[in-house]
Amino acid sequence: MKRKRIKNFLCAVAAFVLVFSLVSCAAEQANEEATTTTAATTTERTTVTTTEDEKTTFPENKTNKIYPGLSKDENGSYPYKLATYSTYYHTSDKTRTANLKKAVSKVNNIVVPSNGVFSFNQTVGKRTVTAGYETAKVVADGEFVDGLGGGVCQVSSTIFECVLRANAQIVERSCHTLKVAYVPLGGDATVQWNSKDFKFRNSSSADFRINMVCDSGKLTCTVYSNKDIDVGKIGINISRSGSSYVLTRTVNGEQNYRTISTYREQKPSTTKKKEKTTKKKEKTTKKETTEKATTKKESEKEETTEKED
Repeated sequence: MKRKRIKNFLCAVAAFVLVFSLVSCAAEQANEEATTTTAATTTERTTVTTTEDEKTTFPENKTNKIYPGLSKDENGSYPYKLATYSTYYHTSDKTRTANLKKAVSKVNNIVVPSNGVFSFNQTVGKRTVTAGYETAKVVADGEFVDGLGGGVCQVSSTIFECVLRANAQIVERSCHTLKVAYVPLGGDATVQWNSKDFKFRNSSSADFRINMVCDSGKLTCTVYSNKDIDVGKIGINISRSGSSYVLTRTVNGEQNYRTISTYREQKPSTTKKKEKTTKKKEKTTKKETTEKATTKKESEKEETTEKED
């Protein structure tokens, strides 16, 4: 009887262990299935969420086209002179002269290969204090004011006039807002680092080398080639039409380039007016009451003259 009880007890224990094992396996399998389902769902959701939506993605800002870099060649053979042009500057303006020389040093001996493009901004670089540029007169908001790199536009304009005569293809050129005196009106090429560039393409079968000299008040640009090529008979003409200046270039009698320039009138400067007003106030405080009336009349007369000028 005792043995029978022990046998029954052992059977019960064995049955309990078996049932517990089966339940544990089922639970583990269920957990694996749940994990698999969750993982699959998570993967699917992530894929959908991170898909790029063109309507909500900010487009990349447009940038200026970058051309292949141009290199200098001081020792190569470029014996054929195609064109030259000179402009003049005041050596007494020290900072402006320094800016001219700095820009010229970047351009001198630059080689523009056949079908290559010269970009002034890309070649000269940004005009900054670290780059060695100083403050001189620039055009801003309709008047001449002090600005970093003033005078550099004379370099780009001199190059423009020279390559016109070498029959280069003008890719980009803009006129100044105000009139400048170092080239004929309509024959300038202004530059500004972040908005305006001067570019030309060497459309000939030869390589060009640009030589620039800035010395003793004279700025000269000359284009040489490594092959003897015929640029044709070049004619440059600038005519005025109303408030516009029209520049045309003909080659062997046929026009192949035309550009129009329009300039604004310079804003009247208020600096002299302020100086005169200050002096008048100082003078008035020192004079007697009987002289104030006379001073006031003279002041009104002077101010009227200033506005007319």
